[in-house]
Amino acid sequence: MVKNARFLSAGNAAVAGQMGALSDLSKKLGELAEVSDRRTASRVTSLQARLDEFAAKVTFVGQVKAGKSALTNVLSGQPGLLPSDVNPWTSVVTTLMINNRNPSDPNGEADVKARFTFFDQDEWDKLVVGGGRLGELAERAGSTDEMATIQKQVEAMRAATEKRLGKHFQFLLGQSHSYGYVDTELVERYVCLGDAPEIQDANAKTGRFADVTKSAEIYLDVPAYGMPLQLCDTPGVNDTFLMREQITIRALRGSELCVVVLSAHQALTTSDMALLRIISNLDKRQIIIFVNRIDELQNPAEQVPEIREGIVRTLTQARIDGDVALVFGSAKWGEAALTGTVEDLPEDSLKALESFVEANDDLIRDTDDETTWNASGLPALLQAIGERVSEGSAQRLHQKISRSVRNLTHEARATLVASRTRAAEPSAVPTFEGSDPKAAIDDIAQRFGQEIDRLIKDLSDDLHDRLDKAQAGFIKRATDSLIQHLQENGEQGTWSYDPAGLRVLQRAAYTNFARSVRSKVTKVFDEAAKNTEAVYQAVIGEGLDDFQIAAPLPPDVPPPVGLGRTIALDLHSNWWRSWWKKRRGIESFASDYVHLIKAEAQSMTEELESGQAQQVLEKIRMTYTSFASEQQENIMRLMQGESPAATSPQAVATTPDDRLNRLGEILRDLGAEAA
Repeated sequence: MVKNARFLSAGNAAVAGQMGALSDLSKKLGELAEVSDRRTASRVTSLQARLDEFAAKVTFVGQVKAGKSALTNVLSGQPGLLPSDVNPWTSVVTTLMINNRNPSDPNGEADVKARFTFFDQDEWDKLVVGGGRLGELAERAGSTDEMATIQKQVEAMRAATEKRLGKHFQFLLGQSHSYGYVDTELVERYVCLGDAPEIQDANAKTGRFADVTKSAEIYLDVPAYGMPLQLCDTPGVNDTFLMREQITIRALRGSELCVVVLSAHQALTTSDMALLRIISNLDKRQIIIFVNRIDELQNPAEQVPEIREGIVRTLTQARIDGDVALVFGSAKWGEAALTGTVEDLPEDSLKALESFVEANDDLIRDTDDETTWNASGLPALLQAIGERVSEGSAQRLHQKISRSVRNLTHEARATLVASRTRAAEPSAVPTFEGSDPKAAIDDIAQRFGQEIDRLIKDLSDDLHDRLDKAQAGFIKRATDSLIQHLQENGEQGTWSYDPAGLRVLQRAAYTNFARSVRSKVTKVFDEAAKNTEAVYQAVIGEGLDDFQIAAPLPPDVPPPVGLGRTIALDLHSNWWRSWWKKRRGIESFASDYVHLIKAEAQSMTEELESGQAQQVLEKIRMTYTSFASEQQENIMRLMQGESPAATSPQAVATTPDDRLNRLGEILRDLGAEAA
């Protein structure tokens, strides 16, 4: 039972300002709805929904047994909810939706507390037919022995799964199960496989659906938090099929923050290289490293500084900024503090806690629970999360919604002024540079739409060319190195070439793409907004000198986390030695290696171009199309004048002058907030 839930408020101060700004913005939306026409009120409702749906997504990654689930349980205020001993076969992403709006299930529960989604047929086939990602690599490299081993493991997994689920197996794929409650037993049924001997029949509960469960969503209310959160607990990345690596990469793409959970006993060992490759593609402000299980160190006061130094050195070698947030702590101490059971900790853990606190007297507070909570590192972790959410996703949401609110408010004022002008001078026909404003805004929409299309093509072509050059340059250097090795050593020994250089060049190409999106798209959007604003002024006349139309913001460009996935060149197992032994002669080595490296490099290039860049480019087009359509509709409405039937119920009782004054006040308040 949680005794000290208030401890979870440790990061609230860091995010309070930004959450307050979002709350104020929500109030402005309410005020705008009260004095707007029906159409504007409808758009206000849509913006309000975006505010209501905001939640900072924090993804926890790390190796098996690092303590991700135990840490997630403590942060959710639900110790023991998620199984913390996950069998290597499972690959379930579990997201704790804290203070999020609960969805409804049209086919069942009205208030969903837990939802479990299963793999669809294609996803399941990719896993069990070819051995997943590792099977794909082994087959490409021609490693028949490795492939045979993988296939045996796959067949054993498939047979066990189909035996356990029986005739229900095929019906589950692509479906989901929703529940109006959540407890540990329910979670274990879907995400924790357990030991095979324990599962004797189809009625077994623990791990019943774990093999085919793709993701789990748990909805919790934790009043201590000052913001909505989504804590995404991913399985360890060190599994047989590299399937978890792919799932982790997919989870990070939509995540605001990545908390890398390490074990103090094995912090950033060589087995963590896959993890390092993934997080190296994130911005340093997106990364928090939490070194867990310091309670198991013999002398944490002395060992923590040594481990810190080693981690920073390893991060630097892996080309990761050494200035990332680095927090040391213990989920076990955090759970004891939260539940008020510090005295029940094992003797060794208590001794480690006492020595750590003695060496860090700034941790000492009035009670043992408070002191233990500080020593657990969780207050520092929550503070780091709060700071990054405040300056990241919360701030970006505020900027985007604020722009939309200002535009809506300006448009509402313009509608009122244009209607009043039309009533005073019914015969007056507004013109823009001698033409119909409707034709002018249509021309602007078409002209800048074409400009956006050209820009999208240029951005796509430039990224493609840069990635091609990076790939070609890397292949040449690697091939030259291989030939030199063969000339000097013959066919003795095994040669390998570090693909880190390829990733650096590809990341540089993608970074340039992201920079160009921000600068070039912003420029075109701003020019389109400026031209659009001039048409509004022609229709409005002299009534609103301060009228403005803000350009939409370009879409966010997600980090290229896909570059961190394992490729054949990263593997140094039996298959590589087998590949080497099968070749004879310099030409055979060189040509076969070029073929292999081209295939691997191309798979990464395609993922960047098709998987991420194209989505960004499509969002650019959609953003502009939405903006242009909205302005075309607005100009048409301004020229026709406001219909009394279009007035929202809240605004009926107010006069146009009252509404103009209130709209002006909203704009002034928004301007003051921006300042």
